[in-house]
Amino acid sequence: MTTPEAEVAQRPKPWYESFFGPDYLKQYAHTTTLQEVEGVAKILHLRPGSRVLDLACGAGRHSIELAKRGLEVVGYDLSEPLLKAARAAARKASARVTFVHGDMRDLPYHGEFDAVVNLFTSFGYFEDPKDDRTVLARVARALKARGKFLMERFNRESLATSLPSQSWQVRDDRSVILYEDTFDILRGRYETRQIVIDREGTREHRASVRAYTFPELKELFEEAGLFVHRVLGGLDLAAYTARSRRIVLYAVKGLEPEGIRTVW
Repeated sequence: MTTPEAEVAQRPKPWYESFFGPDYLKQYAHTTTLQEVEGVAKILHLRPGSRVLDLACGAGRHSIELAKRGLEVVGYDLSEPLLKAARAAARKASARVTFVHGDMRDLPYHGEFDAVVNLFTSFGYFEDPKDDRTVLARVARALKARGKFLMERFNRESLATSLPSQSWQVRDDRSVILYEDTFDILRGRYETRQIVIDREGTREHRASVRAYTFPELKELFEEAGLFVHRVLGGLDLAAYTARSRRIVLYAVKGLEPEGIRTVW
């Protein structure tokens, strides 16, 4: 007879606890970071010295560029390997960023930030949607009154019609990464399977992200007291349509809009 503790230990760990490691760092060149941060800056329109929380900051590429613009930035992430890379990158760039390790469901902040950003599809990881509600409640709590929240992620309307897909990437070090992307219509989730082949052998990584529609996200935001003022088709400030590959939601804590704009 197994004990409850043993049963818990035998359960597979959530994908997001291991997915964001050394192999993840190799996958993305992120050549558009400067343009993305330019879009963030235009949307948020923050004064120098404003406090910004980069929620799920990863390797810190956005945190660092925001800090270079005179903002006081805190980067928050669950992945220790990515945070290690972020701290090294910040030192190299002479950028002052505070990087914090933690689970986004446990954000400890209360009314401290002028803005929170959540970029590159870093929401919807959890199996239970209640956890997503918890995250948004913590975001709202972390913001000052009339604080701003910016989320950028894949657009479900476009994603659902473009999958399944298969592709591969050959890197300079001769490693190969195979991608198999699918959309689970019954669970409403984007699923990816990635196989890395290099001199060290073959490794497989999987990820699963809940694919919310805009109306679903808007409702979740409002439950947390975050009201969407603008929805765009990317950080390039393109208009939002069903064909947009990305979706950007700009919300304000405690301030309802007269209407939601879909163009810049």
